[in-house]
Amino acid sequence: MKFIREKQIRGKTYFYFEIPIKVNNERVVLRKYLGKELPKDLPFEEFAKDIVKKINNNEMEYFQPKSILPIEQARFWYYSLHQEIAKSDLKKFRLLFSVLFILNSNRAEGSQVTRKDIEKFILRKRNPKTSLDIEVVNSFKALEFAFSGEMKWNLKSIKHIHSLLFDRIAPEIAGKFKKNEVIIGNETTTPAKDVRKELSQLLKWFKDNKKHIYPPKLALEFHHKFEAIHPFEDGNGRVGRILFNAYLIQMGYMPTIFFSQNHRSYCNAISMARDGHSLKLAHYFIGQVKKTRQAVEEYKKEGSIQGGSRQIGQWAIERGKIRLNPKF
Repeated sequence: MKFIREKQIRGKTYFYFEIPIKVNNERVVLRKYLGKELPKDLPFEEFAKDIVKKINNNEMEYFQPKSILPIEQARFWYYSLHQEIAKSDLKKFRLLFSVLFILNSNRAEGSQVTRKDIEKFILRKRNPKTSLDIEVVNSFKALEFAFSGEMKWNLKSIKHIHSLLFDRIAPEIAGKFKKNEVIIGNETTTPAKDVRKELSQLLKWFKDNKKHIYPPKLALEFHHKFEAIHPFEDGNGRVGRILFNAYLIQMGYMPTIFFSQNHRSYCNAISMARDGHSLKLAHYFIGQVKKTRQAVEEYKKEGSIQGGSRQIGQWAIERGKIRLNPKF
């Protein structure tokens, strides 16, 4: 997509920067005068404040008293990575985000996987042999499917993500809804016999509200409702966080890591949201957005896996089976 517009006025060339984007389900075009010469860096993030002013107040209230500005700044920063001149930066982001996401999401559920385990596999220093190796492979495959055009918001796709995560690890539960009742802490979850019905209702609610609710808010609401259903015997958190980011990506927002160091705060926020108090979850999300950008940038500076690494999606792309969502 071309964002630069040129205008000839009395023989002189003037440059303008334009972004067509949806706000409150309406198409708007944001414009900024750049001058007589093109700047080195395009002012993507400068549009964040303009977007915040245009978003409905009732959507803003969900996050107040904190501002959604960090969410929109991250959105436009991420948007800038998808320009032709930033191809290499986008590939690095995909890889580094995926490593950090898998590390934190899996460790939050008790996994012993380390960053070195993930890096060694990516750099082909060992073939998948141990249970941790298989866990890493499965996690990448689940991500690449969820972040692809193959992902659909239906029961089949959700079960497929779970199946990919538990392939060769726990085949008896992989891709299957729970058969036993599950209690998380002191909180009950949806009875096994009602999982299919309640998850179908959640998906219908989600689809019905896509045009009416600010995407990050809808993603958060879907996430805590999904966790309350807890459709699987194990892996609900991992599946839920993958779905959460799949929707953010589809809507053009930067995917976000829920860091394992903050897992207790995450669980408390989910619990409060289940009881109708979503403010803590909204504020937690804003903090994780900031932390995700910072963590990826710090990881990039280390340069530990950037040379000769395999980008996310290689397994499927080599076989021609999955096309990554161009927004990821």
